[in-house]
Amino acid sequence: MKKLQKKSLYLILFGILLNTHVIYCQTSNEISTYNWFDKNIGVESLDFENGPAHLNFDRTISNHNRYYISQDFIKGNIRYNDQEYYDLLLNYDTYSDELILKPYGEFNTTKINLIRNNISSFKIGTEKFINFKKLNSTIFRKGYYEEFPAGNNVVLYIKHYKDKKKNSKEEIDLIEFIPKHEFIILKEGKFYPANDKKEIIALFPDSKRKINDFYLTYRNLKKDNTPLFMKNLLKYINN
Repeated sequence: MKKLQKKSLYLILFGILLNTHVIYCQTSNEISTYNWFDKNIGVESLDFENGPAHLNFDRTISNHNRYYISQDFIKGNIRYNDQEYYDLLLNYDTYSDELILKPYGEFNTTKINLIRNNISSFKIGTEKFINFKKLNSTIFRKGYYEEFPAGNNVVLYIKHYKDKKKNSKEEIDLIEFIPKHEFIILKEGKFYPANDKKEIIALFPDSKRKINDFYLTYRNLKKDNTPLFMKNLLKYINN
């Protein structure tokens, strides 16, 4: 009887939560309510926990891994089956293009590859990623792209991925992951590749001189951190 009453209470609270979400825009109080609901019902009951286990047997050279930043999980949000989930422990495997969830807290070793087709977007730290499922695969890679609004209704999308190769310099073969990036610009409702200076100038011909000057001034940044270079360039010519 107590279980039935408890379940009924959860259903009532869930109904209140849905009504609140429809009537009001997202607030910090709303996020806290979602978190309370998820915590008290149990993370194991949520519908995003239905993917395969994430396994990693890589033996890598120092400071190399398959992940977006590091092997550490950090707090983030996801939109899964049109439902928002907040303050989850996430990581992004950029080699296999998988979003990974650690569902039971930082001290648990369980890791799950979330089903990609059910994910619309996610946020790790301050970076937001969009799942492009229907991009023209002959021009662009499908999958997750970091989204960066650059101003003037221009959006930069960055595909983070890694190539893997064996490193045989050691006594045993170790794996080396090489970070790679591809860039797309959304302008006037259309997607354009933006992987070299000529493509960018073609999109912003009135800013040709500014683009050339930026490439000359920040060539070291382009070499060391190409995504940051592209973000700063697009902000520079669109603000």
